[in-house]
Amino acid sequence: MYEALLKRETSLEKQTSSMVTADVVYILFCSFGVFLITPGIAMYYMGFMKRKNIVQVLFQSYMTTAVVVILWYLIGYSIANSPSSSSTMYGDLAHAALHNEEAKPLLEDGSIPSVVNFCFNVFFPVATAQIFLGAIGERGRVLPSQIIGILFTIAVYSPQAFWTWSGWLYNLGALDFAGGGPVHISSGVASLVYSFYLGPRGHPEVKIGKVPHYKGHSALTTFIGVTLIWGAWFCFNSGTLLAVNTRTGYIFLNTILASSFASVTYVILDKLITGKYSLMAACDGVIVGLVNITPSCGFYPPWAAAITSIINASICRSLGNFNQWVGIDDSSHSFVVHGVGGIIGSTLTGIFASKTIAGYDGVTDIEGGWINGHFVQLGHQIAAWTSIVIWTAVFTYIIIFIVDHIPGCKVTADADAQEMGMDLYEMSETLDEFGNNYDEFFSSYAHRLREIADAIDHHKNRHGTIEVLEGTSANGSDSIHSVNVHYEQKV
Repeated sequence: MYEALLKRETSLEKQTSSMVTADVVYILFCSFGVFLITPGIAMYYMGFMKRKNIVQVLFQSYMTTAVVVILWYLIGYSIANSPSSSSTMYGDLAHAALHNEEAKPLLEDGSIPSVVNFCFNVFFPVATAQIFLGAIGERGRVLPSQIIGILFTIAVYSPQAFWTWSGWLYNLGALDFAGGGPVHISSGVASLVYSFYLGPRGHPEVKIGKVPHYKGHSALTTFIGVTLIWGAWFCFNSGTLLAVNTRTGYIFLNTILASSFASVTYVILDKLITGKYSLMAACDGVIVGLVNITPSCGFYPPWAAAITSIINASICRSLGNFNQWVGIDDSSHSFVVHGVGGIIGSTLTGIFASKTIAGYDGVTDIEGGWINGHFVQLGHQIAAWTSIVIWTAVFTYIIIFIVDHIPGCKVTADADAQEMGMDLYEMSETLDEFGNNYDEFFSSYAHRLREIADAIDHHKNRHGTIEVLEGTSANGSDSIHSVNVHYEQKV
């Protein structure tokens, strides 16, 4: 027994000989940080929607997180990360279900155990799936969306993650530090495809049509959601280095600068276009900045983070009416914010990537972008995002088409269900205190209206008019300024 224990201790020492305690602690902290993206994305999207569809989005957020975590444990982690694969397209199943991981690092001489890497790494596919599955808002069904998310993670995200950090794009020399391609571009393109397949809200019989325009129920909810995402993305970007050193500081700094410059730029342009300041514009600007810096945070000098974020925010805000132009109801705006923003960010990385900044970890050696005279880098970047766009668009459409034709898995709710609201249609809870009993809701407010009329009758004679100065029209369109409600005194 003593010999067995001694052998085990020797094995543990060998497995952990390259571990760095500071790196382990920091990545565990970042694992918790990136988890906050889960409620953050849900709340970000909630603010765009009507109250009658909110609970479904919250439920989908939790289910997407749980389902993708399980899938990542079983096969996803291995397919996307396995260093023993002989393919440049896909990982093998050597690490499926974390088989035989013990205390070893994923890569030889790694500074953190593979199980710690898993805890951090798992929230990348979770965020990707959540971003694009948000397209179901106000018109899609939950069960089909979860099946689509599973198939998407296996057939789209996992291979693209492998290409980017281990496979053919990595070998080509394309630069993508924290997932601008597999996370942002992929989710943005997938959201557009999913939105096209679902059709405009209220018109499930067509794929392209008039896109409804109305204000969401709560700018405050979006603000809270973006605040969670903003904080979590510091962990998302800096944790990707899987180490703590000078380069980690530059990654953190670039993330702060990019989100700030992008938000201010987005707000200024929005003010010039609309004539008013907008909290939603400030929130969208922050997200555009985070999208922009994701592929480049480990490669940019700080001034490049600022300049590229100004460029990216300007282009994304100029595409604010993209949905109306093409007739595709991308209700979460993910294609412009994540798709277009990701493409711009990836392209600019080929120009502004610095080999000096990349080398501040003492390990990384790249040729840099145009600022280092390495002009072919721009071609590598374009090749990377082009392949991701095409692969995502084709496979996402195929996946949605297949799931839509599985009995009981029609992806789009019918017009009556959409009018009712997806909370009433699919969920056992709603956002307000009336639950699913809207007869009580109407009865309560009709009684209140009668009390108001009686109060006015006390000062007037037998009839009059109640003028409602604020509210929303019955079809949920623009805010109304004045509605006259005629009444007569009760006898």
